Amino acid sequence: MRKFLPTFAALAAALSLLLSCGKGPSVSKNADPVITEALSKVSEDSVKAYIDDLVSFHTRHTLSSQTDPEKGIGAAVQYLSDRCSQWAKAASPQRPRPKVEHIRYTVGENGGRYDRIVSVPELMVTLPGTEGDREIILMAHIDTRIIDVMDSTSFAPGADDDGSGLACLLETVRILSQIPLKQTVKCLFVSGEEQGLDGSRHFAQKAKTEGWPIQAVLSNDMIGNTRASGTLLREDHKVRVFSENIAGGEDTDSRQLARYIKEMASVYVPDQEVVLNYRSDRYRRGGDQQYFQREGFTAVRVCEYCEDYERTHQDVRTENGVDYGDLASYMDFSYLVRNIKVNLAAVMNLSEGPARPRNARIANANELDNNTILSWDPILDKDGNIDTGIKYQILCRETDKSEWMAEFPMGIDNIVDPVRSSSGKVEFSCPLSKDNYYFAVRAVSEGHPGLPAVAR
Repeated sequence: MRKFLPTFAALAAALSLLLSCGKGPSVSKNADPVITEALSKVSEDSVKAYIDDLVSFHTRHTLSSQTDPEKGIGAAVQYLSDRCSQWAKAASPQRPRPKVEHIRYTVGENGGRYDRIVSVPELMVTLPGTEGDREIILMAHIDTRIIDVMDSTSFAPGADDDGSGLACLLETVRILSQIPLKQTVKCLFVSGEEQGLDGSRHFAQKAKTEGWPIQAVLSNDMIGNTRASGTLLREDHKVRVFSENIAGGEDTDSRQLARYIKEMASVYVPDQEVVLNYRSDRYRRGGDQQYFQREGFTAVRVCEYCEDYERTHQDVRTENGVDYGDLASYMDFSYLVRNIKVNLAAVMNLSEGPARPRNARIANANELDNNTILSWDPILDKDGNIDTGIKYQILCRETDKSEWMAEFPMGIDNIVDPVRSSSGKVEFSCPLSKDNYYFAVRAVSEGHPGLPAVAR
């Protein structure tokens, strides 16, 4: 459990818990009951069963057997496919039927971490939306490794790395196959991560070439461990979201997505703190989200707060009294369940929320004026008319802060009706100086906000 000093805020929180008759943190009164119900269906027993099954394949190394029915990446991919196909067949008749596709790509042609040229399997599960003009991607990697990255036959259980991410995707398919959502959710089960992010590179290039209308990518890689080796810190109520995209600085689209995940978690999973990490990934390392970022997509990595290097990429053994290896017995399944809920809260709200407004601008950027006027293009309905079911919310923050304010300063009403000005734009004017604040606008439909567009 976390250790902290008994500050006033902590004491106030403790008092609040006592007054609630011992009940834990609850979701906000503003939460969507459909999303709340979906999150309640995340099952710790199911998650444990998935990971036990995945570990039973002995190794899921990218170069492991594709023909053995019980061991190797071929058997693991078939297991994932069978599970998802079962849920697809039993999907709610109120939603479009989910689609399970086997994808293959070739590795080893350019050397690298391969000793041969081979066709490698991946899996894509599509949960079509009822409107379907945008897509949200959830991603995790199938493959495992030990110390020797070229060893494709030794026991490499990969319970946390990345069985935890795969469990997140499996629960997402199981639960969302019964819930109709407006926008499409795709779950990508990628291989080749440990050999050089090759599976995600293949998918990112495929998405770019085929013009997938991707709104957001959430890569889940190691989300089930709470112990830090060496320091022995334990942190079971924090999860990191890595989001940096160096070219865009403080307000990249990926950082807006990270802030969105944190905001939705605060509403639906208040006992799990999302820590925004403004790096592309851990120090001197990388993850599958990076190839999507390089292709211009909005992408982040969700990752446990503490890492245990006695587990990750280790041979299973006991040495000098220390146990090594990525086994399920070292995982914290309650923590993993909360992290799956963080994903679902973000994905479902994104799916129900509107698109990002286009051409957000500071309309009086060149004027010496202490007022700030923002403008943007209104979102249109299918008939090309202004969508009157959408309102717009203005966000702001002081220039030294990293997160948008929960409330607009000075009691200003920051909700805007979709009414065009004479310029054809929607406009908002407020008595806050553009010198002192950053501004953004986002569309909101039936209580579901979309991603913000920063006004520049």
